[in-house]
Amino acid sequence: MLGTRTTTANKLKAKYLDKNSKFITVEDIKIHYRDEGIGPVLLLLHGVCSSLHTWDMWVKELVSYYRIIRIDLPGFGFSSGRDYSDIYDHVKGVEFMDKLIEALGLDKFFLVGNSIGGFISWRYALKYPQKVDKLILIDSVGYNQPVPWIVKFASNPLISPLARRVMPRFFFDMAVTQIFGDQSKLTNEIKERYFELAMYGRNKIAYVEFFTVMRKLCQSKDLSKGINEIKTQTMVMWGTKDKWIPYHYFQKWRKDLKNGTFVDYVGVGHTPMEEIPKQTANDAHKFLMGKSL
Repeated sequence: MLGTRTTTANKLKAKYLDKNSKFITVEDIKIHYRDEGIGPVLLLLHGVCSSLHTWDMWVKELVSYYRIIRIDLPGFGFSSGRDYSDIYDHVKGVEFMDKLIEALGLDKFFLVGNSIGGFISWRYALKYPQKVDKLILIDSVGYNQPVPWIVKFASNPLISPLARRVMPRFFFDMAVTQIFGDQSKLTNEIKERYFELAMYGRNKIAYVEFFTVMRKLCQSKDLSKGINEIKTQTMVMWGTKDKWIPYHYFQKWRKDLKNGTFVDYVGVGHTPMEEIPKQTANDAHKFLMGKSL
C-alpha cells in the first residue's frame, strides 16, 4: 500500500499487455504501443500519470473507422529506458516524437492528445503541420498555471528523493479522484490500473523526473508561445469540472485559437475520453470526418 516495492513485471505484463501490444526502440527508450484497425491513422497520446489504456473505450468506438495507434509515453505504462527528463522539453520532446513517428512509418495522420499529451501534440503540429491532418486537444497543457498538488508535492526537492522510492496508494487514489468530475464513473479497476502501472519497473523514478520537468514547464515564459500560430484544423475538448487544468484555461484556447472548434462537457473532469468515452469519441469522429457537431 505504501508503494515501496516494484510490482512484479511478469504479473503486470500478463494483466495489461495483450495480443495488440508491440514494442519499438527509439533513442534507447523501449516504447510500448498498440496498433489496431484499418483506415486513416489516428495517433493517441495520453496524459499525466496515465497510459495507453486510458483510450480503451475510444478504440472500441472508433476502431471500425481508423487505424488507431496509441502509445505509452516514456516513463509511463510499459515504455522504459533511460532518463526521461528531456523528453518533455518543448523542443527535444517534439524531436523525439518525430523520430518515433518515423520509426512507425507514418507520413500523415490525425493526432489527439490529453493533458501533457496534448502539449506534445500541439507543439508537434506547430512544427510539422504537413504531417498532422487534424488535431484534437483534450484538456491540454498550454498556459502558465499552478501545477496539480501531486506534481508539486513529489517534485519538491525535500520530498523527491523519498518519492522515487515510496508512492503510497492513497496518493494515487486521491489524484485519480481529482481527475474525474463524476465520481460514479471512477471504478476500482481504473484506480488499480493507475497505481499498479506506477509501480512497474522504474516508473516511480520516472514520475518524479517528469513532475520536476512539468513544474518548471508550467511556469515557463515560452509555454504558450505559438498557440495562435497553429495552422492545423484543431478541435479543443474540455471538462468543466477539470481540477488539474481548470475550465478557465479553455477560454484562453478559445481566445487564441481563432479558427478552432470548441466543445465542453458539463460536470466532466480532466480525462473526458475516459469519463464519457462514447460522447467524446462520437464528437471526435464527426470532427475528423468533417461533419457538423
